[in-house]
Amino acid sequence: MRGLERSLRDWCENEGVRWRRELGLYAYDPLPSQRLAQHLEIPVFSPTEIPGIEAQILQRLLEEESAWSAITLPVSQGKHIVIYNPTHATTRHESDVMHELAHLLLGHQPIRFHQVSGTIPVREYRTADEKAAEYLGGCLQITARGLDWAFQRNMTRREIAKHFGASSQMVRYRCNMTGYSKR
Repeated sequence: MRGLERSLRDWCENEGVRWRRELGLYAYDPLPSQRLAQHLEIPVFSPTEIPGIEAQILQRLLEEESAWSAITLPVSQGKHIVIYNPTHATTRHESDVMHELAHLLLGHQPIRFHQVSGTIPVREYRTADEKAAEYLGGCLQITARGLDWAFQRNMTRREIAKHFGASSQMVRYRCNMTGYSKR
């Protein structure tokens, strides 16, 4: 990936496998973002699950400003929660939550905050941190070894997406990043 050091890419690829092993999974097994988040003790919510959220704020989040994907909020010293946008496809939730978990696993520090709907603070990261979180999030969702396993079984990209609970865009991204794009 342009702008991402080989050592970081290798580390990310290994992390996708390592977290699966830690959870008793194989490199080719799906790793749902909720399962990883629970293991990391990071609660994941939809805004509709937030107790006491005002209807007006919920409407703004889900209808008027629905372009946001997911956000990570610090809730106490070293503790975070992830809030995802339920108006997007389930496969997008997976990608969005994995991306947010990747920022936390990489120890990224935000460069600034702004607010969504005037109430929820969103953290912004350096471009290099965003690229690293994108890459690690993809590795957490679909490992390179998982792609190799799938292609050895002559799975189509659609079948790979279904197996990993991923979007076709994520499969394309991972194929491009791992050299499987020509298959």
